[in-house]
Parts: sequence; structure tokens; C-alpha cells
Amino acid sequence: MARLIEVPNVALCRSPLVIRVGDALLFHGLGGHVRSGGDAIEMLGPFVQAIVGENGEVLTPSGPPNTVVFRARRTGTATIDLVTGNFSSPVTTSLQVEIEP
Repeated sequence: MARLIEVPNVALCRSPLVIRVGDALLFHGLGGHVRSGGDAIEMLGPFVQAIVGENGEVLTPSGPPNTVVFRARRTGTATIDLVTGNFSSPVTTSLQVEIEP
């Protein structure tokens, strides 16, 4: 079964991060991109997190994206960059990801 793996602080995450095919990585950040290994991993976000209220309405805060999701597509090694901080002082952190079967 695929896993949704939340990485609360990418700066504290060990590199390489070993995951399995089908897993999704959830980061808190403004954006990111796949630097290498695009055949092994894909970026699905950035997204703005929203919730469903008691009346069924989707409540979305105003502001920049705050969540980035990557999905492991096949075995291999990839390097991803994640942008955290804010638009006036962004911080880019690189993370190597090893994807196992």
C-alpha cells in the first residue's frame, strides 16, 4: 500500500530519503521542482491547503501556496528542490530521494 509521507521540516530530513514506488511526499513550502530523475518522481503541487467546513463549503485561506506534493513513479534516484520561507526571503533545500520497489 502506498504511503502519504509528511516531511514537517525538509531542512532536518536525511538525504537520501528512501521511499517506495507509489509513495507521496508532502512538504510544507511555497514550491519546488524535480532537478533530476523526473522519470522516477513527479511534482504534483504546489497547493493551498483548504478544509471543508461544517456546512460543506470549502474554506481556502488567502495567501501563497503552502503545500508541495511529490509522487514516486518508479524505482530510481531523484533530486528534488523544495522552496520554503516566504516570497521576500525564500530558502531552497535540495533532497535526494531513492525510490525502491
